[in-house]
Amino acid sequence: MKKLLKRASFFLSSLATLGLFGCQSPAKVEIVPGNIVLEGAGTTMKLSAKVFDKNGQEMTDKVNIVWFSDDTSHIKLTHDGEVKAVASGEATVEVEVVGHNLKTTAPVRIKIPASVETSHEKLRLWNGQIKENVWAEVHSEKGAFIEGYLPSWSTDDPSVVKVEPIKDSKRRQSWVKLTGVKSGNTVIHATFKHLSKSIKVAVFDEDEEVALDGTRIPKDTDTSTD
Repeated sequence: MKKLLKRASFFLSSLATLGLFGCQSPAKVEIVPGNIVLEGAGTTMKLSAKVFDKNGQEMTDKVNIVWFSDDTSHIKLTHDGEVKAVASGEATVEVEVVGHNLKTTAPVRIKIPASVETSHEKLRLWNGQIKENVWAEVHSEKGAFIEGYLPSWSTDDPSVVKVEPIKDSKRRQSWVKLTGVKSGNTVIHATFKHLSKSIKVAVFDEDEEVALDGTRIPKDTDTSTD
């Protein structure tokens, strides 16, 4: 009895009704879509269930099914199969055919981008120097890296630094190639949707002097008089 009550506690308040059984007997149930990915807080997706007979044919007779999930920290699931993103992570939904020992589960992945993080906060380049160890990635509201989200790159002043995205499917982050073009200061940006992170870039000529803190030392001015 306790086991039954514990199981029932995970059930949602009511059944999603497709109808009553006819002469066909259900042998398999599937959740559609099978790959459930929710992107963004509050995103919803309507799930459905397909029921098949022993011959592998989808049943035309209507059946009663119930949806449930024991993970309310990442998703919310309604009685009719609508799932809503609550927090980044992974969860599982389950559907069961009422009156039969027939059920299946499907994984749910929730991606909620919250920030863009970069390899550097500021950079120094010599005129003509190339730098390729600069990257950016997207983090969730929990600070975890989100696979598959690649920020795009831009620069405030392309006459100071040239920005070229590095395309490499083996790299998990968004990498960029920077080339110093002329002496000056600018800012480059890594952007994903509404999120952005900036890196300050200073480019120096070879004959310029640079302080230990990376700032530009002005050339001496001749103030002598005849």
